[in-house]
Amino acid sequence: MKIMRKLAAALLAAALAAALAVPSLAAFDQDTLNGIVLIRTGAPDENGVMNYWRGTGFFVGEAGQDPEYIVTNCHVVEDFILAGKAIGGGELHVLFDQDDEAEAYLVDYDYEKDIAVLKLEEPTDKRSALQMREVEDAMLGDEVYAVGYPLAADMTVQAVNSFSPDDATVTAGSIGRLLTESGTGRRLIQTDTSMSGGNSGGPLVDGNGAVLGINTAASDLDQNLFYAVSIGEILPMLDRNNIPYSLYSASPMSGNTMLYIGIAAAVVVVIVVLAVVLGRKKKKPAEAAPAADAETSRKAPVIRSLSPQHGGLVVQLHHQQPVQIGRDSATCRLVYQDGTPGVSSRHCQVYYDERDGVFVVTDLNSTYGTFLAGGQRIPPETPTKLSPKSSFYLGEVDNTVYVDLE
Repeated sequence: MKIMRKLAAALLAAALAAALAVPSLAAFDQDTLNGIVLIRTGAPDENGVMNYWRGTGFFVGEAGQDPEYIVTNCHVVEDFILAGKAIGGGELHVLFDQDDEAEAYLVDYDYEKDIAVLKLEEPTDKRSALQMREVEDAMLGDEVYAVGYPLAADMTVQAVNSFSPDDATVTAGSIGRLLTESGTGRRLIQTDTSMSGGNSGGPLVDGNGAVLGINTAASDLDQNLFYAVSIGEILPMLDRNNIPYSLYSASPMSGNTMLYIGIAAAVVVVIVVLAVVLGRKKKKPAEAAPAADAETSRKAPVIRSLSPQHGGLVVQLHHQQPVQIGRDSATCRLVYQDGTPGVSSRHCQVYYDERDGVFVVTDLNSTYGTFLAGGQRIPPETPTKLSPKSSFYLGEVDNTVYVDLE
């Protein structure tokens, strides 16, 4: 009997060790680095002196074929465009490695969408095309990666740099919001994935290496907010110019998925063996948790505006991601109309702390202050905890926000 117990315990330990050794499915796909390239543009000033800028682009094309088309931001090549239309003499090159570059040509661009497509004189075997995937609402909170050649990285540390794929910078974050920009109608992905100058035009990819967006801008108001143009904006341009591309298609049963299933099955078998071999005495069944507790565990944290202008609008909170509240439609998910008394542009933010089961409200140095329901003002930049079924207001009581689990 002791031998059987030891054998069963060893099997369980082996199965658990194997499960822990499986790599995370969300890990960055290293093949993405083979699809990006540094873009260098130059244009003469009014005195004929050349000025240079840099950005990032990524290749698109048919899977398995040498690519020749590059997607980037329009603002990456804007000075080249202006030079070509004005005094001429602009330069547009892509750098594959140290002392290895090629001239690129402008195919099409859209200023408002901030997208552009470039073309090499001939296909290259030095890079590979990346697959693209349109972002969906279900991806909110998913981990994503910004890939590119940020200028800040090279200015901070003077590293030996060849601008090859190995010199690219990869930063991780998550999708915080999907939005449509007022005025342009372009679809944007809001993320906390760090970007800086030089990242522009590079891909925002998921854990499978599929491009979800084109990295384009950082918020002027919040150092933790960044934006990428949704990949859905570039597809019509590619179609219009008869440019081939590949879309990502999720496999229903990937190799890692099958491995997880196999490990799970092994763990279940070992647990059953342990139960039989050890012959544990049956314990008194635990009393069922109250229905109310079970119901609460299924509820999602939300904020509900009690302002007449919102008509009972509810915003759901995701994965402890802060939701900003105020008049700025570019950064806030609960947006008040311009001119609303007592509400600043970026007034406050709130998130749900799953561990403690409380909502956390922080005033963002607003002009008019953020107040608890009893009239107590929340100190600026000081996280304040609120239990479910509580409320607070922005400047005036008419701007009350209710927090709860629904």
